[in-house]
Amino acid sequence: MTLRTGLLTLTAVLALAGCNRGSESDTNGDGKISAEERATELAQDGYMPVKPGRWKTEFKFTEIDVPRLGKKERADLLREAEEGASGVSCLSEAEAAKPGADFFGGKGAEDCTYKKFDLAGSRASMQVICGMGTLGKAEMELDGTVGESQFDFDTKLAVSVPLAGKIKLAGKMTGKHDGKCQGNE
Repeated sequence: MTLRTGLLTLTAVLALAGCNRGSESDTNGDGKISAEERATELAQDGYMPVKPGRWKTEFKFTEIDVPRLGKKERADLLREAEEGASGVSCLSEAEAAKPGADFFGGKGAEDCTYKKFDLAGSRASMQVICGMGTLGKAEMELDGTVGESQFDFDTKLAVSVPLAGKIKLAGKMTGKHDGKCQGNE
């Protein structure tokens, strides 16, 4: 077998195996991943649901792109963004079986939707868009692993704010199960 024949065979096998389905989760092509489309993706990939209960989510940003801000202002904004987005949430049994986009959106996010939702075992790649009330909207890319009691993502975040324009951040997002819900999440 020549190298070219071997590469063609490998490409065909990968295509047949569905190793790179891309945005096929969006089966109706509307640019959003509905709950039904997400359920189909979860079923196809044998995704392990997360544990119901209290979850602590923490953001650590390492990069920020805000034109017109000095070094100290950028450092202050990074710290404030981390504190503002980190928090706790409570997942019911049903929500834990199929976590919605709001679960990954962070504190203060609302009306979150998946733009991309690709899973392969514990590996996840998602794009989430959330509203932030009158503050604008946030678009996140999450790439990492999800397990029953924790998740770890490399995160890219673009926040569109009416007065400041687009602020871009990059870093890590982690979440850990923290026991039963306490009612103050």
